[in-house]
Amino acid sequence: MHRWIIYVDLKMVCFLICQQRGYTKYPCFLCKWDRRACEKHWVQSNWLIRSDLKPGDPNILHQPLVDRKNIIFAPLHLKVGIMKQFVKALLIEGDCGIRPECEFNT
Repeated sequence: MHRWIIYVDLKMVCFLICQQRGYTKYPCFLCKWDRRACEKHWVQSNWLIRSDLKPGDPNILHQPLVDRKNIIFAPLHLKVGIMKQFVKALLIEGDCGIRPECEFNT
């Protein structure tokens, strides 16, 4: 058995963990985060942790190809995702909502 460390994005994690693809209820492979619970998304931060990935568990189709401990996310994808959430959280009505093209007109 190889003990390779694999750098991947979220789409590839679904493939390696043998998770169901598409719009699933529990898309996270680490916890049981409920995608459909919109009222809890920005309020609840602690979700139940998935203990093991067995076929038949929510959104798990087959035995995983790789152990979860050997999967690392690519840093660029993390930075882009964090910046995207930061920009969404800025107040649009405040000074932060000014568009850059309005500020840099020549």
